[in-house]
Amino acid sequence: MLEQIVSRYKQYPLALTGCRARAKDLAYDVCEYNILLLEDASINNTLHHYDSPSIDESNASSTGKGKNGLDGHIGSSMSNGSDEYIYMDDGSIARIHRIYRDTRMVEKVMLLDGMIILNDVNSRLSMLEAKMARVSRKVKILHARSLMADALFYASNAIHARDALEASFWLRSAACSYIEAHILSSGYVPMPSHILAQMRALSDINASTIAECLGLEQANRSSTARAMRALIHVLASFHYSRFAMTVVRKKLEYLSSMGMYTDACTYICYICSKLVEGKGIIMGSIKHLPVYDMLSIAMNLSSDHLSTSRLADTLLSICKARLNAY
Repeated sequence: MLEQIVSRYKQYPLALTGCRARAKDLAYDVCEYNILLLEDASINNTLHHYDSPSIDESNASSTGKGKNGLDGHIGSSMSNGSDEYIYMDDGSIARIHRIYRDTRMVEKVMLLDGMIILNDVNSRLSMLEAKMARVSRKVKILHARSLMADALFYASNAIHARDALEASFWLRSAACSYIEAHILSSGYVPMPSHILAQMRALSDINASTIAECLGLEQANRSSTARAMRALIHVLASFHYSRFAMTVVRKKLEYLSSMGMYTDACTYICYICSKLVEGKGIIMGSIKHLPVYDMLSIAMNLSSDHLSTSRLADTLLSICKARLNAY
């Protein structure tokens, strides 16, 4: 089926990226095919950035908002599904990620990481891959540091929030950012729908504490079904595209059918957290969101303020220790 993509975009350098390229053992049957497309106008600029002897930290750690969609490679980047989606002949979905002149360094690194080249026009992708190897580790660490700082900030919000459900929201968000940061600092690229499986594969990640922060002990068939329905309502309210929502729905239905309820709930919490983050919502204003009730259901927010504060305090200490170690 990839021949269909290569034929359609044969004038461009193309590569398969995402879980089907870098983590075939984690990929689900319903996962989309993520295709990297290198725009001609961006090639010289991209190579120039990788030739630079130093990396600007703000460039390296920026999330590049608006370029990636619901289940892209940059965890913190949530768009309204503006990337191109294509139905393949076999019914699967391909998603095209274009690298432009102004694409942030961190997004370039994440998209190129572990790619499988499909069409290497003028050896552009091969050249870019070789140059990326020199800076990839540094970019990941810088971005991990930024995400861990976010996790610390969100954990602090969870401690100081007056409303129990809002405190729970910030705790869930802190846990998601913490997982992302730890995966990146370990040299891997976070993949949202597989993020819990990635976490389980890492050592020294305080998995039990993170699971408590996400409320995974309450994940079951009925709670997952309820959360899925609420999430789709939230995404529709945020005007996400039909294609983007189809991709998310298929993955959640697959996870539920396989009894992977904790993976599904982690994925849902991740999406909701990034939606709110993308809107720049600050503490105290979340409950004014029109979809706040549905957001609460989707993330299975807890009304146990005391337990949330206790967990947030524990996570805050963990985040501080991690930041000091970077």
